[in-house]
Amino acid sequence: MNIKTLLASAAALALAGTANADLLITEVVDATLPGGLPKFVELTNTGGTAVDLSLYSFGNMNNGGTNLGGGAASVLTGMLAAGASYTLAYEADPGGPGLSSFSTTYGFEPDFYMGGAFVNGDDALLLYLGAALGDGLNATLVDVYGVVGVDGSGQTWEYTDSYAIRCNSTANNGTFVESDWVIPGANTLEGSCGGDDVCELANILAETTPGVNAGCGGGGVGTPFCFGDGTATGCPCGNVGAAGEGCSNSSGAGAILAGGGTVVASNDDLVLIGSQLPSGVPSLFFSGPNNLNAGAGNLFGDGVRCAGGSLTRLEVVFADGSGNATTTLGIASALGATTGTQSYMQLWYRDPSGPCGSQFNVSNALDVVWQ
Repeated sequence: MNIKTLLASAAALALAGTANADLLITEVVDATLPGGLPKFVELTNTGGTAVDLSLYSFGNMNNGGTNLGGGAASVLTGMLAAGASYTLAYEADPGGPGLSSFSTTYGFEPDFYMGGAFVNGDDALLLYLGAALGDGLNATLVDVYGVVGVDGSGQTWEYTDSYAIRCNSTANNGTFVESDWVIPGANTLEGSCGGDDVCELANILAETTPGVNAGCGGGGVGTPFCFGDGTATGCPCGNVGAAGEGCSNSSGAGAILAGGGTVVASNDDLVLIGSQLPSGVPSLFFSGPNNLNAGAGNLFGDGVRCAGGSLTRLEVVFADGSGNATTTLGIASALGATTGTQSYMQLWYRDPSGPCGSQFNVSNALDVVWQ
């Protein structure tokens, strides 16, 4: 093999490495300020190496259509470091800093302008490897939000005047998996604002997190506490979890409980999401009016329980194959929550192969003060 051929082969391998990194959609937002803005999509590189974004394109298919809006996806630009996020604003480039709805809302510029407000909350959003044209079949569909060919209006994945935040860190290769997401439902960002822009702006800033990849916790709904990382009561058999997790389980990680939606009791749109559970296990979301041991908790099975008092069993959900479980009931209604009341929530789950032999464990806890 001559030097020229060797160098070409090395370059091709390097390019393949950047193209195969775990780039995926981690947040979608269809907000409610004038013009239905800001609208944005967040991409995150969950892999261990930088991604050359010029190898990728991003587009939308509207109202149940199966062809890309404008006939083509937009080819992206720049390099994205491992662990970093990239925001695409669905509005025209205003030609200067601080002039777009996105920048005036969040205080910084997006990484890419898509050229216009070409999407609403019923449209599918698609990430491709390659410059996709027409129906996108000339490129490789890496990740998608929504179901291609289905109008999202009235669907459980609809994000009109709302948002959705990714829980897991694996691209779906074009098959949308709803359980990978916290989706609080249409009109969440309007809340009970009655069309008041100041009120809606507060909701937008509280619930959406462009460029951060906040994970299932969204914009910080509730306050997580009672971790199995040594900051609370020590885990029962040395099964310490990583920062922000419960005590470790048979998956090797600790379960995480986080919140999406809002803590406005009258909205009744709080969503609890459990992640890093063993696959397929039954899990019980529960709530109590007190925290135990000043928030440090007491040993309980293979974990530490911090939600106490007269407990309310909220909902039993079986974890999916990725170890995620999400509530579907109205939590505020189930608890009879009113403004100013406080709830301490946690997730119990079965773990027959758990490290301590108790066959069950719990997540971290979540402190919710209802508004």
